[in-house]
Amino acid sequence: MQNLSDQISTIQSSPTLSLNEKARQLREKGADIINLGIGEPLNDFPESALLSAREKLETRQLKYGPTGGQKSLKIAIQGYTKKHYGRTPTLNNITVTVGAKQALFNLLYVLLNPGEEVILLTPYWVSYPEMVKLARGKPVFIPTNELFIPEIDVILAAVTAKTKAILLNTPNNPTGAVYSPELIAALVDYCETNNIFLIMDDIYHQLIFGPTQWVPGYVFTSKPINKSHLIIINGISKTYGMTGFRIGWAIASESIIEAMEKVQGHTTSGASVLLQEAALGALKDGEQTISDLKTFIKTNKDIMTGELKKIKGINLADPGGTFYCFPDFRAFNSDSQQLAALLLEKAYVATVPGIAFGQEGFLRLSYTCSTEQTAESAARIRWAIDPEAPREIMIGDKSCICDWERKKEV
Repeated sequence: MQNLSDQISTIQSSPTLSLNEKARQLREKGADIINLGIGEPLNDFPESALLSAREKLETRQLKYGPTGGQKSLKIAIQGYTKKHYGRTPTLNNITVTVGAKQALFNLLYVLLNPGEEVILLTPYWVSYPEMVKLARGKPVFIPTNELFIPEIDVILAAVTAKTKAILLNTPNNPTGAVYSPELIAALVDYCETNNIFLIMDDIYHQLIFGPTQWVPGYVFTSKPINKSHLIIINGISKTYGMTGFRIGWAIASESIIEAMEKVQGHTTSGASVLLQEAALGALKDGEQTISDLKTFIKTNKDIMTGELKKIKGINLADPGGTFYCFPDFRAFNSDSQQLAALLLEKAYVATVPGIAFGQEGFLRLSYTCSTEQTAESAARIRWAIDPEAPREIMIGDKSCICDWERKKEV
């Protein structure tokens, strides 16, 4: 075995990407797979993105761009921030990255000294703790209630002299929970007062189902961006269904942005100039795409949650946003990896085990496939686990018999 670094041995592979690859391999072998495992909307990206990218491509001049992003795209992000956040950052407060994921990594890398802590709310997105560890920091996990909402007193009780940042993701992946304005206000006030960075991963902020309300953190601080401890992460992947374009951004003080661009200058050099043009097109004229996607996802959410709630023993907090739900399957199987394997191998439904998000006994289900597949996947899940369901089901053109014991755990 080759001698690798001690640090890399502490890092786990991304379970969402590995499960997606396994589902792809099964599909290539002819299996009728329904993939509820990956957070990728099934929609066409905006026509304006295509036109903008095509225009740039036809120049046949795709060269290096500024490390922190094309000026035209940063101006568009500036306008987007003013519209959705009520605050206008300068261009020096904005950096463009290879997806929001790189924005988070670059940020953590420049913020953390070895051993400094970042508070994460459980369940958390799978990459958060690994990014913190890669940046030499220590993730600190805080539990949430049965609706996946954190209590402010519990969060603040976890703060120590080593706490450098609190990371929030609302609407939340994997649960779909949306945190209240009161909670956001309290955290912004606390972090601004105590010199702790509040990192807000807002990648799903437009994917909200009424009457739930998303409120930007900037509402609760009067500090100028250059003196604020509030940092915003966002991108085009989720709201526009442009996951493969890998364009994200961060908004923070000039000193933080400058430091992030140092890291980017020595790693990726910057995001693709062509794909930045596509992102520019989406930000300029992609509102209809977002509206259509929200309608589509709301339909799928209602189908998925409605069908799952028919299965006695499943507990499900209704998601207020995103395209995920996070049902509790502990009445059937408290081992989420074992359950996910069963559903993939027997029912051909790909899911993500809750343990990957720090919450055992749950599964994350992403209802971004077709409406028909959403309903079909819920039927297959019930067939695979519910002792009260019929033992025979059609999967594709095959009649399948459940030949394993389906029982609720006591």
